[in-house]
Amino acid sequence: MAGTPASLSGQDEGSFAYLTIKDRIPQILTKAIDTLHRHKSEFFEKHGEKGTEAEKKAISLLSKLRNELQTDKPIIPFVEKFVDTDIWNQYLEYQQSLLNENDGKPRWFYSPWLFVECYMYRRIHEAIIQR
Repeated sequence: MAGTPASLSGQDEGSFAYLTIKDRIPQILTKAIDTLHRHKSEFFEKHGEKGTEAEKKAISLLSKLRNELQTDKPIIPFVEKFVDTDIWNQYLEYQQSLLNENDGKPRWFYSPWLFVECYMYRRIHEAIIQR
């Protein structure tokens, strides 16, 4: 009986997963940051100073996320309590239990590509709906 094939990850330079993590995901984050910045006057018109502050905080969080990705930092657990927070963090712990390298911490280029991409979108969601 054959074992489960390895998940696609950014470890293999030139692979779809590598190019997604190296190029496509940072481009998505940059577009999200640019879009927020372009609409800051609308946030102010609709929500006043709170709208402007929320826009700045979201941009800051997304910029931090892009930096974590581009420097292959460990993937961090979610802190804000939402309906799915525990499930995400449990899966992150599971990924951590599978790793022997990288100090046992899931990282962007060494974690399964599908998880990394979904995690990125979940972090975008968290940055946008922040409290």
